[in-house]
Amino acid sequence: MSLRRRIIPVLATAAAVVVLDVVTKRLVERSFRLGECVTLVDAAVSFRLCLVHNPGVAFGLFAEFAWRWRLPFFMLTAAAAGWILWKVFEEAGHLALGRISLGLIIGGAAGNGVDRVRYGEVVDFLDFWFGRYHFPTFNAADSGITVGTVLLLFALWRAKAL
Repeated sequence: MSLRRRIIPVLATAAAVVVLDVVTKRLVERSFRLGECVTLVDAAVSFRLCLVHNPGVAFGLFAEFAWRWRLPFFMLTAAAAGWILWKVFEEAGHLALGRISLGLIIGGAAGNGVDRVRYGEVVDFLDFWFGRYHFPTFNAADSGITVGTVLLLFALWRAKAL
């Protein structure tokens, strides 16, 4: 299969994730003030929409250092992610599920990258509680990265298992 035929599904999936992420974030930003929450499900597993900004990396890690290291961190992350994704594409690009998975990951990274360029931090709004445990607030881009990673691992495992 040609490189072009392998890359088009990756880019199309990535573009869909970016559009979904940007649109959902803008809807929440227009509807909520920073820090405002609305509970949609209040049970053992609770779900809220909350507008928060995350200056850190995944799930708010290193937030206290983010402002100081924004540009170097962004550049290092982009370079490392690009290299890793290219290597993974070489391995999984021939698999249909691998191409979709990579598109989800790239789209999620790009969606959060839009926020980092625009605000210097990421807009999050999906907020879950499991009893007394609060899962870090996240967004559609984070979901793309997470689901894409799980699907990619499954696709690679399945290819090796066959």
